[in-house]
Formats: sequence, C-alpha cells, structure tokens
Amino acid sequence: LRRYYDELAATGAEYRLPLLEIAFPALKLRPTQELSYLVSLTTRMIEIDGETDLYEYCFYRILMSNLGQAIDPSGRKRAVRARRAELRSSVIGLLRVLADYGHDDEDQQQAAFTAGVNSLGEWAKNHEYSFDRNYSVAVLDHGLDVLLGLNSKGKESLLRAISATAGFDGKLTITEAELIRAICATLDFPLPPILIHK
Repeated sequence: LRRYYDELAATGAEYRLPLLEIAFPALKLRPTQELSYLVSLTTRMIEIDGETDLYEYCFYRILMSNLGQAIDPSGRKRAVRARRAELRSSVIGLLRVLADYGHDDEDQQQAAFTAGVNSLGEWAKNHEYSFDRNYSVAVLDHGLDVLLGLNSKGKESLLRAISATAGFDGKLTITEAELIRAICATLDFPLPPILIHK
C-alpha cells in the first residue's frame, strides 16, 4: 500500500479522478461489506481535519455515484422535488462555482459565468456573478441533489452551459475537470467533449 501510495503521489493531479474511475469496474465486484467499509473509511478521512475541500467533495460524490448502487441497489438517490426557480438557482450556483475555481481574476470569472448563463438563453437571464468560496461545497451539494430532477433536455442544456463556462478561456484547469466529472457522475450523464478531448 505504501508503494502504491508513493507512486500515486508522484502522479500528476490531473490523473486522480480518471484513475478512480478506472478502478470502479473492479471495485463493484467486491463484496458489499468491503464497499461499505471503503465508503466509511473515505468519509472518515475526508472529515478528519474538520473541513471538506473541493477535491474531497468531488472525489466523494463520484465514489458514491458509482458505488452507492452496488452497496444498496434499492437506495438510489432520488431527486429533490424542486420548482423551476430552485432548479434555476441550482444551475446558476453551479456555474458560479465553476467560474470561480476555473479562472484567475474577477474579470475572467465574470466573463466565464456570463458565457455559461448566455448559453441557457432567456431561462437564466438577469443573474449577476458573485460568489463566496466558503460556501462552495454546500452550494454544490444542495444544487446537485436538486439537479437530479432535470430531464434529459435540461441536463443537455446544463452541460452546454458548463462547457461554455469552463471553456471560455480556451483552457481547462484540473479543478474544472474534477468538477465536471463530479457533475456528470451525479447526473449519470456522459462526459462532455471539452473533457474527453482535453
């Protein structure tokens, strides 16, 4: 384990979540008790310092989206019943997080957010960019639960908006890629071309 840990620590950060996803087919073959222990251990490791950073959150969300069904086939997370206004608020919150973590200065963050909102059309007009990074995990956690209620057309629109926001500057940061992976895993949607062809 120590040797594997050292090898992984020397691997670039951009490979962290792709390597996790490669492991899922083998992990799903393990007994339910082992998977439950893995999830419990992961949870304790994330919580040990009293705070959850964005990478830890993305890791956990992807882990649970992939292994939750294997652990408890009847326990698939259900969508929060949400009104149109709450769906819109969750989409806007998610784009704000993506713009904040994917771009270096406030002008770029504003422009990236605007690109994402504009791709949604009239449905998302009149929203300003503002964000407090202290609430990013809470915004994502609630928002993704709400967005489970999107139909396939809504998910496609969301992924277009995500691609427009992340791709605004022609670069894809590791954090943007991790966020997009967590979103797609949660919504059970294929990765967008911006990530596949990175």
